[in-house]
Amino acid sequence: MSLVRAILLCCMGLMLCMEVAAADREVVLVVASTSPLHNLDSLEMRKIYLGFTVKRDGKIIKGLRNTEDENLNRIFLQTVVAMSEKSYMRRLLFLPLRKGIPRPAKYDKHEDLLTALSTKPYSISYMWREDAVRSSQIKILRVLWQQN
Repeated sequence: MSLVRAILLCCMGLMLCMEVAAADREVVLVVASTSPLHNLDSLEMRKIYLGFTVKRDGKIIKGLRNTEDENLNRIFLQTVVAMSEKSYMRRLLFLPLRKGIPRPAKYDKHEDLLTALSTKPYSISYMWREDAVRSSQIKILRVLWQQN
């Protein structure tokens, strides 16, 4: 086998590995492992993060924002609330003023988000799948976004 051919095969193998790794990138909806929540549709999630009341078992579901990663935040804005960051922030600023509803809590540290989820069984959040599978404190409800 010639050196050029061997290098070409190595490059192709490396490119295939990178493609597989990239395709596995997913954002998932998570809750505490002890949470009674088992399914939420897209409209319910959007309502929760826009400040509307969504109840299960008579309890209000709260959305916790994961702001640790800028890419994750962009995906959240695009797929969950379907708004630009500017429009979403404007909406959040008016929630307490118009309706007396507190804004969704923001967490920029993974550990703090896990603690909040585990202490609030009727709360939801989102994170990268690889972060979610590493924690026994949470369970994945569904995939919100998958890289193509």
